[in-house]
Amino acid sequence: MKDMKEGRIILKGTLKNLSPIGIGSGRDNHSDRDVVTTTYPMESPTKIQSLWPIRKESFMTELPFIPATSFMGKVGSLFKNNAQVETYWGTSHENATCIDCSDLMLVKLPGYIKNDCCNLTEIRDGIRLNSEKGTVAEGAKFDYEVIGPGAEFEITMIFRVENNYETALNIASCITTLIRNGLELGSKSTIGYGKINGNARLFELDFSNPLHFKQWIDADFTKNEIEPVQPTLLADKPEQFEINASFRIKNSLIIRSYSANPESPDSVHLKSGGKNILSGSSIKGALRGRAERIYNTIQPDRKVTETLLASLFGDMEKETINKQKVKPDGYTVPSRVLVDEIPVENITEQVQTRIQVDRFIGGTVDGALLEEVPLFPEKDKEQVKNFHIRVEDPQPEDKGLMLLLLKDLWTSDLTIGGEKTIGRGVLEGVFATVTDGDAEYSFRGIFNDPEKLKSLQKYVDALNNSVNIKFHQDRIARFKKSKK
Repeated sequence: MKDMKEGRIILKGTLKNLSPIGIGSGRDNHSDRDVVTTTYPMESPTKIQSLWPIRKESFMTELPFIPATSFMGKVGSLFKNNAQVETYWGTSHENATCIDCSDLMLVKLPGYIKNDCCNLTEIRDGIRLNSEKGTVAEGAKFDYEVIGPGAEFEITMIFRVENNYETALNIASCITTLIRNGLELGSKSTIGYGKINGNARLFELDFSNPLHFKQWIDADFTKNEIEPVQPTLLADKPEQFEINASFRIKNSLIIRSYSANPESPDSVHLKSGGKNILSGSSIKGALRGRAERIYNTIQPDRKVTETLLASLFGDMEKETINKQKVKPDGYTVPSRVLVDEIPVENITEQVQTRIQVDRFIGGTVDGALLEEVPLFPEKDKEQVKNFHIRVEDPQPEDKGLMLLLLKDLWTSDLTIGGEKTIGRGVLEGVFATVTDGDAEYSFRGIFNDPEKLKSLQKYVDALNNSVNIKFHQDRIARFKKSKK
């Protein structure tokens, strides 16, 4: 290991978001929660200007970026809790950080943007369902803005070397590994948002070398490249129970999205990055709703159901329509169930005209003529591939619940999306893999391996007979305590 007394290690990289990113700004000009933006100078030549050939004049424009605070906060949570990391990272009471990180600025637009930046961001609708009625809870309709997938951002990090070269290089190597392997930034990462990865390179400047010192003065950071070392300071990943499946759409599918163009159909299927998708919020909402029904079926105590749901799917402060707090103490329990947004492939889009019938006269209600564009499957092809569900720190009853949810999806008993009362959103299972630690169970069609069935049945039995309610109560209590 090199013995450098004074100097800097520099990380230079580019990150691409593979899914939408939602980092709120506190503004509500476009939605209930707009993404954070900053002013980019658009004077030629700049990296952004070259991507907009139609923009010839010099101007300033507001565009999204990823704040360094969001990046550092997420990355910092992935390190081990030890004195070495805490001292270098910096604590609020003892010492300042030895890391300088730039904001992640936009350097390349997504490929689907051809002429302008107007569709760089997307507006997503959100709701909260009343689980008893199956309808939207009163006052629980909202929307929010996200950065569309496919944008690229630039990052520069500087790690100070002050008689701690080994620590600086190890931490820089850990962050390099995280960037290359991918991580999640921003809000709603449990429904597939914020997935990024990219490339990162390390350089060093040894201030005992006059040439290196001049490069530091000149801000010439892209020389003297070094290789990352084996990272040893990252925290161990939590145990996971995973399901990866493929499905066909049985009839049709629609997750409604609305256009501001009055000449467009009233509703179309949701797109992200120009592609039809199965949104993570729709998937997770369907899973949570069915999980609640399963819990209420196997045991009568609604308080137990609330505890199990909060521990597994997460819980957060909510407001009623008159702004009264449902949970006045305001604690938040993060979800242990993670899903991804999934492209919907091998489909055709067809415009359908619908009406509302007056049940008294049998005629059409005035003004109740609407057009929608659901997705229809191409025959004998898979439409939903890599349907991914992960559960962190899974208990046996959690695994049993996920297997029952997979069964309901597989057998077309659990629908996803809108208009389920007219047959939309029904899926048919094609192939699935269940990963439980080192064990893996794969099946196509009917799962009929007796030994593997026995191994998985024990989790369903645990859901029925031996729920570890204390684990779930303790988890919720831990997050309650952290808010006091």
